[in-house]
Amino acid sequence: MANSQNQVIEIIPTLLVGDSTFDAASIPFCTLCIEVDERRIRLCIVRDENMECIWLEDYSFDTALTTAEVFEKLKRIFAGHMLWSSANWKNVRISVNSHAFSLIPNLLFDQGATQDYLAFALGMPIAKHDKVLFHELPLVHAHNVFSIPELWYDWIINHFGTSNITFYHLTSSLIIGALVSHVEQQEIRIASIYFEKDHFTLVVSESQQLILCNRFRYSQVQELAYIILFTLSQLDLLAEEVKVLCYGEISTASDVYAELSRFFPNLQIGNRPTTLKYSTQCAEVPGHRYFGLFNTYLVSS
Repeated sequence: MANSQNQVIEIIPTLLVGDSTFDAASIPFCTLCIEVDERRIRLCIVRDENMECIWLEDYSFDTALTTAEVFEKLKRIFAGHMLWSSANWKNVRISVNSHAFSLIPNLLFDQGATQDYLAFALGMPIAKHDKVLFHELPLVHAHNVFSIPELWYDWIINHFGTSNITFYHLTSSLIIGALVSHVEQQEIRIASIYFEKDHFTLVVSESQQLILCNRFRYSQVQELAYIILFTLSQLDLLAEEVKVLCYGEISTASDVYAELSRFFPNLQIGNRPTTLKYSTQCAEVPGHRYFGLFNTYLVSS
């Protein structure tokens, strides 16, 4: 099925919006951001000259896929983008969305101990076919250590080998997004919550400084509310003292939002990053759903 002369769709995207003026000649002046996990592959294109998001695609899967199944989906998606696959992007930034990560303060970070950090955080040895990576987050004076399946890593390195490639963990994108958003808010304490299928990432900031970043699983909305309240209480924070911004798979009509509104009087849906500009097509997309993907561009910008 042909979408344009440059794209043959093998996997139907959940969402596809883009600026029709984008073509192969634009690629060397653009950054391609990719977010990948077991349930979703997302990508966006940012024109570096004016930091404008001009393209967005979302591929979601009904069930959690294996590493090999995600790999096959990734290859098929880019097989359909013939010009994208062969051209030289200015940058390619990959955000790995997984439970395997650990934030290590710079003062304690030892590059030779990255596997130990991650094994301790997971409570088990690193999987044999996983590659441990890390990058610095200067804004919070820490390194984020994480892993990615070697199958994905090797393919990305080979496929985009002529581009400047950077790997991040999704939590880095969420932290940067939360702290930048905090600057724009007239609040002392903010809890930024990024919702997914059966878990959420909680980023707590105070006076524009990171206090906590952690990921939690949940099965019921009542359990979710309890986890957030308990975590805040451990930080000596009361619900009414914190502004709560919601991102990801949530809306004001959802059960999750209704449950949280019982406990948090200062609750609202967050906004897309204002540091970026957005083409007319991308501006129509609910920006809070792609908060992590958009901020992947901003981690090192």
